[in-house]
Amino acid sequence: MAEPTHRTILRLLDLLLHLAHLAVILFSALGWLVPSARPLHLGLQGLILFSWFGLGSFKGWTYCFLTDLHWRVKQALRRPERTDSYVKVLVDRFSGGDADPIAVNRYTVTVFFVTTLLSLVLLVHDRLLQG
Repeated sequence: MAEPTHRTILRLLDLLLHLAHLAVILFSALGWLVPSARPLHLGLQGLILFSWFGLGSFKGWTYCFLTDLHWRVKQALRRPERTDSYVKVLVDRFSGGDADPIAVNRYTVTVFFVTTLLSLVLLVHDRLLQG
């Protein structure tokens, strides 16, 4: 059996990073809905917060290490993205347009903080009910 080429490995990584991004985005937006998943949801939100504002204080606010890694793979495939935001890429792809990056970023950050607050409030509520 032939060994995979460097380009094949990069394509596989690109696909895996797309799937990882989608999983992170979906769980970040919806994980608070499942009571047993709330602690894990808050853990993910903490990692995102650390990336955006911890690492972001050095690399630019709302820096995402997953997007950075993904864009490096795309660069190696000679398919660089024109934006720093994976969410903007998704919005553009699904809408067929060119969304305002500032608006996409504001929406993303708003959804993040609202879902984090919901998860935290509901987790505390659930724990208080359990006594």
